[in-house]
Amino acid sequence: MPRAAAPQWRQRKEPVLDDYVLASVEQAGGFGKHHPDTGHYAEMVIRGLPSREEAQEYVRALNRAAMWLHRNRGAEIGMSAKIEHTAGDWRVRFHAIDKTLARAHVLAKYGPDRSKWPYDPRRRNT
Repeated sequence: MPRAAAPQWRQRKEPVLDDYVLASVEQAGGFGKHHPDTGHYAEMVIRGLPSREEAQEYVRALNRAAMWLHRNRGAEIGMSAKIEHTAGDWRVRFHAIDKTLARAHVLAKYGPDRSKWPYDPRRRNT
């Protein structure tokens, strides 16, 4: 007998953009084939978005997808995404980032004291 869909509280919020995140990695040649200095994989663009709100939702969805891939698939990647406005439409320019080099960059720039980091994933939002 087939299983039912995941309960509502466990379903992922739409849009699910795992394929977009993985496309950035694939375009660069696969995992581990990132830029040696920055850790960036290939840059990609989502075009033709009708509003800034829609573009912001795509940025949030890209970040959710990267986090989900990291937690559930063991992909050592993060995400960088920027919104652009050109000639009546909105775009999201993004690329996946290798987490190992991203961590090294944060340590080199801000030092080992987590209280001085702009974002600490272990700090609670209080």
